[in-house]
Amino acid sequence: MKELRNSRKSGFLWIIAAGMCWLGGYSASAQVLVYRLEFEKAGSSINLDLYDGGFFAVEGLGGTGSFVFTYREDGKDFYLRADDAGELFFAVKPGVSRAVIRATADSDTALAHYLVHGRVKDSVSVNVRGQKITFKVAPSLEGYVLASDSEANAEFPREDGTLGFAGTASMKALLQRGMTDDVNKQNLDPNGVIDLLVEGLEGEGFSDGSVDDGGDDGGGVGDDGGDGGDGGDGGDGDW
Repeated sequence: MKELRNSRKSGFLWIIAAGMCWLGGYSASAQVLVYRLEFEKAGSSINLDLYDGGFFAVEGLGGTGSFVFTYREDGKDFYLRADDAGELFFAVKPGVSRAVIRATADSDTALAHYLVHGRVKDSVSVNVRGQKITFKVAPSLEGYVLASDSEANAEFPREDGTLGFAGTASMKALLQRGMTDDVNKQNLDPNGVIDLLVEGLEGEGFSDGSVDDGGDDGGGVGDDGGDGGDGGDGGDGDW
């Protein structure tokens, strides 16, 4: 018989990261953009947990990108990475261009959709292999995460009596110009950027949230009615 993990937060966040659909190797340029992610609970929800933040790295002219998410549980900091799991594309009409970042996570009985978009109105100049390249970007994108899980395969609720989750969260993606310039000077691809970010997070004491140590995870936080994670400001963060 299947019993749910006692920790709702680690279980939920692992599902909606690990379940992200691989989008293949499609890419359109050698210049990489780095966006900082912010999340905040929006509207009514039940048993919904959130990431504290994260990053998305993607080719500047559109294509497949990779995520790293961060969260805190039981006084410890964790990260989860999802390589080749998101997409940047551009929706246009005469006089208007909007950048769109989207991703879908589908794992067993859980389903989550990520969608943010923002107006292309700024320019970024990066140095790639000794050449300065300038292209148009969206400095910020806003939208939502929609997530649910029936947990229909579980025969027993958790120790706290909860079963299933559903809800929405607001999501922002904020361009990190300093990071974008740095990673292009190093000629990194999106997964290489995530490698570098993970290295920095581990140096700050974060652990890989996808690794199950076999211990009791303890109770989750951020249930219905709780506060969402603080995504911080839109400035460049530390590596």
